[in-house]
Amino acid sequence: MPNGYPSLQPAYTVRVKIDAPMQVGRQAGNQLVIVPMVSGTVKSEEGFEPKLDGELHGVGYDYIHNDADGGNMRLDVRAQVKNSDGVVLAMYYKGTVALTPGVQAILTGSPDAKTSEFGDSFVTFTWETGSDKYKELENGTYVAAGRFIVEEGGVVVEYRVSRVGV
Repeated sequence: MPNGYPSLQPAYTVRVKIDAPMQVGRQAGNQLVIVPMVSGTVKSEEGFEPKLDGELHGVGYDYIHNDADGGNMRLDVRAQVKNSDGVVLAMYYKGTVALTPGVQAILTGSPDAKTSEFGDSFVTFTWETGSDKYKELENGTYVAAGRFIVEEGGVVVEYRVSRVGV
């Protein structure tokens, strides 16, 4: 860390297919929307340890509050990943999505919607596990840039995740 600045090591890619949002409403503050995450994968980049090659296990949920000015969504995600060796890990991430016209077109199902570029969404990932093999995931700091991919049959959210290091 020559100047005191951390570096980033490519760690893994997360791809999650989302379902239609559920409008919960408002108790206090901004309205809550819950988006089901119905399938997905987590795959390690070359050289990243511990190796992840997993799929979402069950349904995960994205708890979203939009800013009052409509500029950003605030994400709070909880999901389970079952790795190829059978170990189940809890995966969490929080962050923001800029509600650009392109992102809004995707989220409203506009026929003009196109896959977005990376840069509208930034999140931090954390993990929880009882497995010693994957315990190091709990100690890492992970940041990611995301995008929305428009596919036939739905929308996939993709995050390229890096571990913060020296």
